[in-house]
Amino acid sequence: MADTRSSRPRRSRAGLVLFLLVLALVAWELAARLGGAAVVTPARFLAAAWRTASGEAPAAGGPPGAPTADDIAHMAYRPLPYVMWGLKPSWTRSGRGLTQTSNSLGFRGREIEQPKPAGRYRIVVLGGSTTYDDAINDDETNAVQLEAFLRAARPGMDIEVINAGVPSYTSAEDLANLAFRCLDLAPDAVVIYQGINDFRTRGYRNFDPAYFHYRKIWDGGTRLWVPGEGELGGINAFIQYGLPDPNGDQAENVRRAGTWAYRRNLTSMAGIAQAHRVRCVFVTAILDDRNPYVTPVVRGGIAEQNEVMKQVAAEQGALLVDLAAAYPQGEFFVDAVHNNAAGAKEKARIIADGLLKDLFK
Repeated sequence: MADTRSSRPRRSRAGLVLFLLVLALVAWELAARLGGAAVVTPARFLAAAWRTASGEAPAAGGPPGAPTADDIAHMAYRPLPYVMWGLKPSWTRSGRGLTQTSNSLGFRGREIEQPKPAGRYRIVVLGGSTTYDDAINDDETNAVQLEAFLRAARPGMDIEVINAGVPSYTSAEDLANLAFRCLDLAPDAVVIYQGINDFRTRGYRNFDPAYFHYRKIWDGGTRLWVPGEGELGGINAFIQYGLPDPNGDQAENVRRAGTWAYRRNLTSMAGIAQAHRVRCVFVTAILDDRNPYVTPVVRGGIAEQNEVMKQVAAEQGALLVDLAAAYPQGEFFVDAVHNNAAGAKEKARIIADGLLKDLFK
């Protein structure tokens, strides 16, 4: 009979080592997840190894609580060179009582005929979520309503309005969007509506006129995802830096940042449009004065930027629609800046009146 006395202690020691190893791995996993650290854990390592071995696409990754790869697959957005991010082509979402789509070119709404049909007057509307109109349906947006007003007023003209708005775009992204994407649509006119997103960049103590302090470079994953409320909700958690800590006084930050960067971006857009024989139209920004977000600092900052827009329009020979001066107060907003369907229609009516006076003489 074989002597088993020497093998038992070795098996016991091996079992103890294995038990301690498992315990250490479990403790490592729990400590990393409970501590909120965006580090490699045993489970994450094994999951990544399995995906690599099986040939699966990499997961989104990111800090605990970050959206999953499946969550990102259902988002309306994709990373894009030069414009940072944009709408996914041929995308549809139905939910919250809304239907929102993007066409095969990655613009909101119906398909766009390319090349532009002969005789068609094409208007492209640029801006952020207040142009995209993310609180309402495709057929209720300001762009759709604007097209309807213009067609009704000029029944003999083939007029088309394209919604090139993308939530969270500032005038910096508008500038790139115009130069690299919208000019390819052969527009006859571009309508630029911007304000609140550029104002938000000014509230940072570490303001940079190139907006480097504000804009992250998003690669489509969640490595730099930061949870948050308000301005860091939705797409902003992926593409926007939070306020530095400490950030000081908002009013002082806004004053110090000034409006030079906004002026530069508007001037550049007007110059690009002129160089390509495209009419440029600026539209001043509106706010719901009854909303608590609209503090004296916010109201004053938007008023400053609207004045800059008026000045740039005069300097560059662009058409100005002073929406802020003509827009009535009423039940037209879902929050401080975003319109409901009635508000988008009222906005479209005022812009249409301005275009009919000067654009279609």
